[in-house]
Amino acid sequence: MLLGATLLGAADSTVLNVNVGAYSSPVAALSGDIALGQNAVANSTGGPSDHAAVAVGFGAQAVGARTVAMGWAANASATDALAFGYYISASANGAVALGAGANASGTNSVALGFGSVANRGNAVSVGTTGSERQIINVAAGAQATDAVNVSQLLGVTAALGAGTSVNSTTGAVTAPSYNINGKTYNDVGSALAALSASSGTPNAVLYDNSNHTSVTLGGSGSTAMVALHNVAAGTAPTDAVNLSQLTAEDAKINANGTATAAALGGGSTYNTTTGAITNPAYNVGGTTYNNVGGALTNLDGRVSNAVTYDNSNHSSVTLGGSGSTTPVALHNVSAGALNASSTDAVNGSQLYTTNQQVAQNTTSISTINTALANTVNYDSSAHDKVTLGGASGTTLTNLKAGAVTASSTDALNGSQLYKNASSVAAALGGNTIVNADGTIGAPTYKIGSTSFNDVGDALTNLDGRTTSNTTAINSLSNSIINGTIGLVQQDPVSGDITVGQSTNGTHVDFAGTAGARELTGVAMGTTQTSAVNLSQLSPVVSALGGGATVNADGSISGPMYHVQGGSQTTVGAALDSLDDGLNSLQQGIATGSIGIVTQDPVSRTINVGGATDGLLINMAGTAGARVVTGVANGAVGKGSQDAVNGSQLYANANSMAAALGGGSTVNADGTVAPPSYAVGGTTFNNVGSALTNLDGRVTQNSSDIAGIQNTISNISGTLANAVQYDSSAHNSVTLGGANAPQVKLTNLQNADLSATSTDAVTGQQLYATNQQVADLSQAINNSMNTGDRYVAANTGNSPAVATGTSTVAVGGGGAQATAANSVALGEGSIADQANTVSVGTQDNQRRITNVAAGQAPTDAVNLGQMQAGLSSVARSAFGGVAAATALTMIPDVDAGKTIAVGVASANYKGYQATALGATARINDNVKIKLGMGIGPSNTTWGAGMAYQW
Repeated sequence: MLLGATLLGAADSTVLNVNVGAYSSPVAALSGDIALGQNAVANSTGGPSDHAAVAVGFGAQAVGARTVAMGWAANASATDALAFGYYISASANGAVALGAGANASGTNSVALGFGSVANRGNAVSVGTTGSERQIINVAAGAQATDAVNVSQLLGVTAALGAGTSVNSTTGAVTAPSYNINGKTYNDVGSALAALSASSGTPNAVLYDNSNHTSVTLGGSGSTAMVALHNVAAGTAPTDAVNLSQLTAEDAKINANGTATAAALGGGSTYNTTTGAITNPAYNVGGTTYNNVGGALTNLDGRVSNAVTYDNSNHSSVTLGGSGSTTPVALHNVSAGALNASSTDAVNGSQLYTTNQQVAQNTTSISTINTALANTVNYDSSAHDKVTLGGASGTTLTNLKAGAVTASSTDALNGSQLYKNASSVAAALGGNTIVNADGTIGAPTYKIGSTSFNDVGDALTNLDGRTTSNTTAINSLSNSIINGTIGLVQQDPVSGDITVGQSTNGTHVDFAGTAGARELTGVAMGTTQTSAVNLSQLSPVVSALGGGATVNADGSISGPMYHVQGGSQTTVGAALDSLDDGLNSLQQGIATGSIGIVTQDPVSRTINVGGATDGLLINMAGTAGARVVTGVANGAVGKGSQDAVNGSQLYANANSMAAALGGGSTVNADGTVAPPSYAVGGTTFNNVGSALTNLDGRVTQNSSDIAGIQNTISNISGTLANAVQYDSSAHNSVTLGGANAPQVKLTNLQNADLSATSTDAVTGQQLYATNQQVADLSQAINNSMNTGDRYVAANTGNSPAVATGTSTVAVGGGGAQATAANSVALGEGSIADQANTVSVGTQDNQRRITNVAAGQAPTDAVNLGQMQAGLSSVARSAFGGVAAATALTMIPDVDAGKTIAVGVASANYKGYQATALGATARINDNVKIKLGMGIGPSNTTWGAGMAYQW
């Protein structure tokens, strides 16, 4: 040792070779080489400047220019190779091996730790295959070639959202799972492509809630009625009827009413607007009667056994004789003229015809009641809107997903709105959820130990935490061989390696003269400051999609996205393109120029599905059929296709009840209560029974009148008070003679009421008929005013069924409304949940189009409203990005300065933000920084302090 000390301290400072060893012949071959230890060899090569080989330890060998081998059997065998540790090897130029058994065989490679192998050039290894290590306490990388830690990776996974995570134990990265339209995507590229392809269905008619229990045209809570155009004729009991069907039924009612009025005669008329039949005016014996009964009663009292005038004035005739109380039938009565001025008697066949027409009215009205109750109608003949008018809003369910295209006018259902909102929530990440009301909750980003609820704050935090590497590196010591002290240390028990634990410095630079090195044998990072390896980074890159990949040389090939017909190489550009497409789509939706529901910019007419096929709108949902509310009065006329509402049907039923008379009314459930006719001392509850009674009595009258006619034929024509035929043809009888004052015919027996009867009817019979007609009219009015609470309408072979309380089933193919207050619209629709409108089934949905924007909480929303909500989220995010960007643009305080105050501006996607900031250097060790970013919709601020040494 003295020899070595003397040589190293020579007066002329000449560097000599040193050999120190107890048993050996350590070799320091050239001047400047050092060999310490038994069999140690230090043999540098090259010129004098390369003579710096150092071998320390038993069998240590430092062979090559500027090589260092320290430790038992340590071997540094290439230029600038460093080997520190037991049985360690650095065999390539510039290779460094630290730790027992470590092997660095790659050019400029570094092997750190026990058994670590660095066999690739320019690589740093902290382990070997099967025995990887984590690198912990790694500061966040700031440059392109810096290592990133798990906290940085967590920021990426949080931004990706959709369940992307890093396993805290193994460091493995779980790929995202984006649900777009029911399909799962595990990378951003394919999710964006799917979202781009599915974002074109505007102005859809949506369910009022996620339960699909209601749909309100015009949007939830809307008070503006929406026209429902192009409604096909209903075929099943639960189908909607169009105006042409209603008009056809109305025409039948009008025809029956007109025929009834004509049959009654006496100036009776039928009002096609109100459905009312005016009372006739019969002039019998100088007295005017406004019902058949009164006229017949008068005639009945004027007939005697020999038909004679009751007085010389020929003002009355009593069959059976004056004062007789036994009715007499008058047979072979010619059909009297039925007009306003007619004074002719009517015969049984005429009354029978009237009876038949009334019966037909009853049947037709019943059919109309069934078909028209609770139908969905257009608000006007313009067919520009349909308002669903339930008492507390109407649920439109079972709506088929509308097409999402640039030209679609389909209504969207709740699931589409939920998927769209879910995709936005997934893109935001941070456990963002879709709330029950369809809004998107705020995200929660875990950055370090702090949670943030918006993108701007999270970015600001990340920006402030992107600092220099704080890992300290200590200098090597003489005890580096056992790895207990020095710049790189290894715990003798756990085997954990620390680098520069007790020194300052903020970076670890593995680069050598040949350039940067690859760091191999890196286990998956599991903590915030752990380094990540390629197996962790690759899933993140793959999650970007768009062909993004990690190349064989470690570089990353960026993604290529194809959104809106263009190509993008970044997620931001793809989102920009998608945003532009959405903006264009929103503009079209806002103006009503695209979608399955469109609105003419001039006439403001709303058209539903004008460019698509399909003949039914089924509003049923999984909860059953729904009530369509807010329906304005449809035009009732020939050719009208307007839908009618409940008030119109009630008016129809009410007029029917009025026409039936007999106290008939419209029940609360919309049915028409039966009339009550008092005929001949007996009460009858239907027109048929009453007319049957009248028919029997008229038959008796006919028989009696025949006897009277036989008697009359035997009476001399010279009898002053005899009733005589007008001619020998016996085809007419004029009471009182030609041009004489009108004569009352009393005590007339009830006529036979049949299709072939020629009997004269009594005032009693005509009165009963009038009462029945009045009751029928009342029943019609009642039916129109209240409607039927159980309505099934269909035109196909398979009937619609409405079995629930207050239900409607419209459409063939077995439309069913089984739940209370439900509506099934369209063939095969099922409404099995209370207070719902169904337009299909779970497996066969229909779209509801031309839905106006919802206003109340229970209104359906259309695509325009949905896009507006997304735009609000985008505006907030874009403003936050602009504010965060502006903060980063404020320059820091320069060296030698104390305070720097700055202002900056930034723009992101058209959103401008301004930032104010200040940096102060308190002393050589302490620096603080303050800043505030002011955006269009929010403000972000931050403060930080750093202690440097």
